[in-house]
Amino acid sequence: FNIILEMRLYNSDVDAADRNYQEEFESFEEPDQEGDGGDEACKSFFDLRQRTLIGMDPMPAFRVVALGLLRKLKTNTRGSVLYSEVEDALGRYFRLLDTDMQRFAGLHETLRDAADKDSPPSSGSKDSAATAAHKDGVNLLHEGMREIAVVLLACGEMQRKSLELKMTAQRSISDSSESPPSASFAKYADFLDEALALMDQLRRKHEELQQQRIRAMARLTEARLAAGSGGNTSSGTEWQLQLG
Repeated sequence: FNIILEMRLYNSDVDAADRNYQEEFESFEEPDQEGDGGDEACKSFFDLRQRTLIGMDPMPAFRVVALGLLRKLKTNTRGSVLYSEVEDALGRYFRLLDTDMQRFAGLHETLRDAADKDSPPSSGSKDSAATAAHKDGVNLLHEGMREIAVVLLACGEMQRKSLELKMTAQRSISDSSESPPSASFAKYADFLDEALALMDQLRRKHEELQQQRIRAMARLTEARLAAGSGGNTSSGTEWQLQLG
């Protein structure tokens, strides 16, 4: 497995004759030295970067990794990249999507419970203020659930693409007995651009849905108060703040 990580991937978008080939394996070994000094030396820039990312939040850590790999994929088209860098970026993104999906799934459950538990006003006509406020609140909850379903599908598709790109690189390495492994740098760069953009979109969407949830809870509180069955105003406000 370590041999795979040390392999280099070349750009299949460039003719083989135009590629700047290096040694098949990058040496990560330090020269033998007497004493303990060599044990603390960083073996490579990649190792050093990995150490600096320890303890960093997953989102900014992925951004650092993705932007670094993107720069190489876009500016070093005739050169190569370490498979370990590709694997690290794709793995971090896959795990980041797992976390995002759990957050959105939890929010979906919150919206669903609120919609299921809040019954419509039992008094007043269909055109009453209470009925209208309740309808608005429930519609906001259902709209939020639909948007979350779309988000989860998008995240699942990006995870599928991430795994597909990782498997593509691994197959290229396993089939490289006669020629150095290669993969489309443009394809990986496009994916990372899309991943970074989606990461920002997911953050904004989660904030928007939280605000939408608060608006829905406010309308449902208004409906209960207008129907005379929600208690006093302070209790409704307290319930809203707890959900917020």
